[in-house]
Amino acid sequence: MIAREFIREFFHRQGLWMMSANALSKVFGFAAVVYVTRNTTEEAFGAYSYALNIVLVLVPFMGLGTYQSFLRYSSDAPGQSTKKDLFYYSHARGILFSIILVAALLLLSPLLCSSIPKSVEPFRILAFLVLTTLNMEFVKSYARAIHKNGIAAKIEISYAIILLVLTIVLTSMYGILGYAAAVSTAPVFAVIFYGWKLNLAGYKWASLDSIFKGFWQYGLFTTVGALLAQLFYAVDVFMIGQFVGEKATAVAIYRVAVIIPIATLVLPISISATDYVNNSANKNKPKELRDYIYNYWCTFGFLSLASLATLYFIAPWLLGVFGANYEDGAEVMRIFLVGSLGAHLLRVPFGNLLSAVGKADWNTYINVIVLTLTVLVCWYFIPLYGIHGAATAMAIMMWVSGGLNAMFFYFYLKSLK
Repeated sequence: MIAREFIREFFHRQGLWMMSANALSKVFGFAAVVYVTRNTTEEAFGAYSYALNIVLVLVPFMGLGTYQSFLRYSSDAPGQSTKKDLFYYSHARGILFSIILVAALLLLSPLLCSSIPKSVEPFRILAFLVLTTLNMEFVKSYARAIHKNGIAAKIEISYAIILLVLTIVLTSMYGILGYAAAVSTAPVFAVIFYGWKLNLAGYKWASLDSIFKGFWQYGLFTTVGALLAQLFYAVDVFMIGQFVGEKATAVAIYRVAVIIPIATLVLPISISATDYVNNSANKNKPKELRDYIYNYWCTFGFLSLASLATLYFIAPWLLGVFGANYEDGAEVMRIFLVGSLGAHLLRVPFGNLLSAVGKADWNTYINVIVLTLTVLVCWYFIPLYGIHGAATAMAIMMWVSGGLNAMFFYFYLKSLK
């Protein structure tokens, strides 16, 4: 498949919708953060960021991997009725597990937020994000499973708009706690209409068809792998809170500095999400998989390089939008952008390919190695260089983790011969 055909197929699978939705989501999310940082103190935003980081680490536990397993095994369903039953089976159990997790987070909030006590209140509100996000992801996954990527994209756009509106209204009324409430409730309003449109209203305790052997094993490995991957993006903030003076302020500057580099991952993530079901169907076709990654590099890989290079040069100006104090994070942002290139070219595409072909357990093993190395590297760099050391450590590990994902995927392709 030549590059032109690759792009045409991407558009045919409504990939432009997916990419536009994710891009708009990041833009509106960016606008929301700008509004919050300009209308709250650095200390308040730092406490919120610390609380959010803890919650995001635990988000992979939502539903114990049920929505990921649903998306993976939906391609094996012989018909729409079986696919709908698989959705109900996954959704019911996922919601139950998430309710239990939210209750546990509320009980443990003083302990989990002990390093920055002011983060307890926003944490208690953000804990519900586990439940509301799971429900939204299930509806999006069902749309993708029936090859309606456009609906999944519209849900993402609705979520972004609702989040921005709620952020402005609630933050102006209740400060940083209002922002936490906006983040937690936006997913609920985003899926009401589309859940009804897809005929997903209601609750059904369905059984699991015997053809979906390995459903729970895949889900659990995906959960652990996602947890480790999330920890990868959280360990830096946690260790800044432990080793850097003026904790909340340092966390705030660092979090703002890395918002844009992390947001750029919308490009490879959108492509991977669009092509996930198709790549899953090609799991036993090595030529198609090789062609896919080659064409990805020739098209979107080049676009990633150009985009990140542009952001590198305008970093100080971009951070100035958040407020004059945040311009100090320009060098942090530039270091993180170098690491983000490794995520664009290697970590995201190969990690998602491993999941698509059913090797979620391999992703888990890789993430164990990467997280262990990340803790050690951060432990060395952060006490010496502060937030610049954190960015350096993360940049190094994004390339290392991407290299490991690529190597393991190469082993998978060799096994198909």
